Amino acid sequence: MPGTKQVNVGSLKVGQYVMIDGVPCEIVDISVSKPGKHGGAKARVVGIGIFEKIKKEFVAPTSSKVEVPIIDRRKGQVLALMGDMVQIMDLQTYETLELPIPEDIEGLEPGGEVEYIEAVGQYKITRVIGGK
Repeated sequence: MPGTKQVNVGSLKVGQYVMIDGVPCEIVDISVSKPGKHGGAKARVVGIGIFEKIKKEFVAPTSSKVEVPIIDRRKGQVLALMGDMVQIMDLQTYETLELPIPEDIEGLEPGGEVEYIEAVGQYKITRVIGGK
């Protein structure tokens, strides 16, 4: 999948990101079962979606590979607020994006700076850096 890389399930840690059913998720819990008579150790990984707050989980052998989203952290400037959407301009590429305003973000204002993430073609504002 573009925008992802493969890692071993056994190397995942809480707080990292992983793809579960095609959804980029932040890992909130990992439990590993001991190797049994019929095979290796298995990991149960629980994640919450980065873009939609949905809980996802999977169980896989710790030696198997799993897709991990490549998270790109960027900075942008707020150009305009339009209802529940915000228009921002990337401070490196100067490309403009229209993103939904996250419920947990306060202090967005035109001219202010924000930090946002991009993963597998989706974008989300993570925090407000400062105003004018």
